[in-house]
Amino acid sequence: MLGRKTIGPMRTLNRSAAISRRAALGVLMTAASAGRHAAALPALKADELVQFRVELPVDLHELAGRVRVAKVAVATPAAFDRAQPWRVLIVNATSDPGFQSSRDLMMAYRSAAVGAGWVALAAVPDTEVPQEEDLLPLRYALASVAMDAVNPQWRDAGRAGLAFAGFSGGAKYAGWLAALFATQRAHVAGIFLSGVNEEPVATSARQLKVLDDEYRSVPVFLQAGRSDSVATPSHHREIRAELLRRGFRSVRLEFAEVGHRVDATWLPTALDWFAASEASRR
Repeated sequence: MLGRKTIGPMRTLNRSAAISRRAALGVLMTAASAGRHAAALPALKADELVQFRVELPVDLHELAGRVRVAKVAVATPAAFDRAQPWRVLIVNATSDPGFQSSRDLMMAYRSAAVGAGWVALAAVPDTEVPQEEDLLPLRYALASVAMDAVNPQWRDAGRAGLAFAGFSGGAKYAGWLAALFATQRAHVAGIFLSGVNEEPVATSARQLKVLDDEYRSVPVFLQAGRSDSVATPSHHREIRAELLRRGFRSVRLEFAEVGHRVDATWLPTALDWFAASEASRR
């Protein structure tokens, strides 16, 4: 579904997200392959959490390293109806040991996401992956195969508005994945970054050559922990200012009464904003 580029490691939060343009281009070239077969899944139902395994197609093997199977979790809202279109929130966690499960982060975001009327989705490897191998190409492969698996599940799922969310290092993945999906003409509805101390949105869009007027209209929501000493409120203010300097027109910063930990206080507001913005842009 997406293009791929060779992207350098995004490891701990205090390290630079050193993603090479050549690496990102590698992702794009691999992702451009056609003819994948979606996994045969039981029909999704309203207000449920479904977890399943899906094999990665051959065209994703180079990106995924040793990983050949993804474990996917999908949560649907109470009003879910297969005959209607639905937006999807793709969730990514950091690569820090002990906190790298995107499925766990999706569970923390689930109530907020489905309450706002979104389908929530996350995918992780079915085998343990060392931090030094938990790179953006793998994250792209996992998200791509997960979306391929749910595409037959509701009307126009292949053209769904997509939002990308992450906390800490996962927010950096979210920013880069949004740009990668945009290279494949996906509808990027918004980007939710929480507990982040580096700007991943404009940087990735510029390197992947999607930083055009349309992409600058994508809303970006920053949530900072007021007492966060790792990704400080000042970091978030600087990121907001940088995005505005790069021409992004819809950037919002809000504060939660937390330190450096997962928190979904502002996620429902962000998703409502993304949906309204996407509807006005389509």
